[in-house]
Amino acid sequence: MVFGRKPKDESRPEEIEAAAPRSGEASLRDELGMYHLWYLERRLKDELARAARKEGIFSLVCWRLRGLPGETIPDELVAKAAEIISGGLRTYDVFARVDEERFVALLFDAEQQPATTAAFRIKGDMQVQMQTTGRWQAGVATFPEDGVAGDSLIQAAFRRLAEDSRAAA
Repeated sequence: MVFGRKPKDESRPEEIEAAAPRSGEASLRDELGMYHLWYLERRLKDELARAARKEGIFSLVCWRLRGLPGETIPDELVAKAAEIISGGLRTYDVFARVDEERFVALLFDAEQQPATTAAFRIKGDMQVQMQTTGRWQAGVATFPEDGVAGDSLIQAAFRRLAEDSRAAA
């Protein structure tokens, strides 16, 4: 399962993972409190297996900040986005940063409609609370209706992200 580019600090996840038992949950998270992308990918793999075994359901949510061409997203905006996303999710959901402009969350036991409602509420909060010239987009994919493999869910979520982008244009 590949989300695409990873932040620079995730180039050696095996070192971070090896340190996890020694340092607790802190090593699973980055400096902004978001889980590292490798951890979210592992949880997605585990959740796919669990949901298939128990006929469960879960959703994968993606957000993206589309800035102006050539615009770099300041660290303060990334930190604010992390704060808003964290505040809008349940404590047991898992979210991570994919790259400089994309975030993804795994919403356990969440059907399509509640996950979409949460995703677009968080998107609206980010658009209102953050001072940016860019526009936030959101996309949701749900197991099993949008796919039964990690890659198909990721592709479906990013496809819906692109649809949200076109709808906003």
